[in-house]
Amino acid sequence: MKIVFLMMLGLTALMADFVKEGDTVRDSESKLVWQDNSAVESKEMLYGEANSYCKELSLAGHDDWRLPTVQELQSIVDLTRYDPAIKRGFHFAALDSYWSSTLYADDADRAWDVDFKSGSTEHNRHSYDFYVRCVRGGK
Repeated sequence: MKIVFLMMLGLTALMADFVKEGDTVRDSESKLVWQDNSAVESKEMLYGEANSYCKELSLAGHDDWRLPTVQELQSIVDLTRYDPAIKRGFHFAALDSYWSSTLYADDADRAWDVDFKSGSTEHNRHSYDFYVRCVRGGK
């Protein structure tokens, strides 16, 4: 019985990093708060539109949302999972790429994106339509 309790305690600690709170998920380690509602799997847009969307987003009583960096997006990838490759705690994820705010150094017309079907990261032209998941906090 003691072993089962300790296993459950350990499992709870592992899962407690990302906590669902209404339309958001809070990362208890980084203190980032992520948008997690149906819009994150229904809104595909160009890179410039993605930046504007996050800046204009009002969600969960806050209006200081922004497009996440590629490192922030990678922090919610779970490479032990597939289809979607996203940390437990998130309820919404399109099986496709999400824009980051990080520009590709060799070409200013490209930005990094993260694919949440597989967890892969790549860069694409701003003229592509990808999904958007806004974040607040950090930086």
